[in-house]
This record gives sequence, C-alpha cells and structure tokens, in this order.
Amino acid sequence: MFFRKWMNSINKDNIIRKVVKETAGGMTMALSNKNFLVFLLISSLVAGCSGIERQTEKAMKAAEVAFRDDEKQPNQEAGLIQVYLSKDFKVVEEHDNNLILQKDDKIYILFVNPNEKEDSSVLYLAIKEQQDQYVVMHSFQTDDKFGFISIKEIPKEKYELAVGIGGVKLTTETDKDQLKTDAKQMMEIVSSVPQK
Repeated sequence: MFFRKWMNSINKDNIIRKVVKETAGGMTMALSNKNFLVFLLISSLVAGCSGIERQTEKAMKAAEVAFRDDEKQPNQEAGLIQVYLSKDFKVVEEHDNNLILQKDDKIYILFVNPNEKEDSSVLYLAIKEQQDQYVVMHSFQTDDKFGFISIKEIPKEKYELAVGIGGVKLTTETDKDQLKTDAKQMMEIVSSVPQK
C-alpha cells in the first residue's frame, strides 16, 4: 500500500513537471508542485499590489491636476457653505461646518473648518498622525494653498478616499477602479469652496 502511494505521488509530480514546462529564451524550466504553487502565490500577490498601486498613482495625479486647475466656482449655497456641485451630486443633509452629499448610491462628507485658510496643513497633519493605516498619504502645494489626498484600505475591498485643501476636506468610500474619477471630482468640489 505504501509503495503504491509513493509511486502515485512520483507519477503525479512527473506529470505536473511535464505540464508546467515553460520555454523562455531557448531554456526549458520545469517547476515542482511546491515551486509552482509558490510561483502562483507570488504572482497573484504582485499582480494585486501593482493593481492598487497603479490605481492610487492615477488618483494622486488626477487630484493634483484638479488642485492646480482650480476653475470651478461655487454654484450652490448650503448652510454657511458655498460649493460647486455638478448636477449628479445633491446635498442630502447640511450643518454649519459640513454637508452630506450623495451621488447615485455613494455618500460624501464635506467638512469645512472656517478658522483655517487655503494654505493650512492642519487637516493633513491630523491624518498624517495615523499614517501607518494609509495606503497613500500625499500632499501638494502652491504659493497660496496646500492640498492633499489620502487613501486607506477598509473591509470588503473598499477604500476610504479623502482629499482636502486648507481647512476643507471631502471623504467617501469607493472601489479601487473608481479612485481616479472620485479623486478628480472630489478635488474639484473642495477647490471650489471659498476660504478666508
């Protein structure tokens, strides 16, 4: 019985070695079961990491372009806050220093600290204290304003995305594939809020 199991395992290993041969530059390489599984595991981890890295890089660039663009002017006033919102956004709740916005089924929280100016880094520094929890913490600056983007992985393959300028911050939960689009739209909203 032991002999038969041992022969079967040898035969399976040989079959897998034959099936998993790859030719690269004229060299033939065969992988054992264990090496093949390790190869697959590492490949999937690298592919997963590079996927989120690509998406976060695109989100950072989109946020920075919108930060430097600064073309949107407020078209709505809710409470004490003036803000630009495209027609697919709506205000669902308003308070003195924050608004709850909605676009489709996604919720956004806009926070405004009226005591901070556009060049303030107070909100960024508060988030930066928990930097080890974030996938991305990136800031950008001009002569008269300070902006940032932060991305944090949360359960269910979602990401908490926040963008800010000075004393204004906008936060939402989003999917990896929506990071770039959301970062751009959110920075347009944030940059439209007048700060004294």
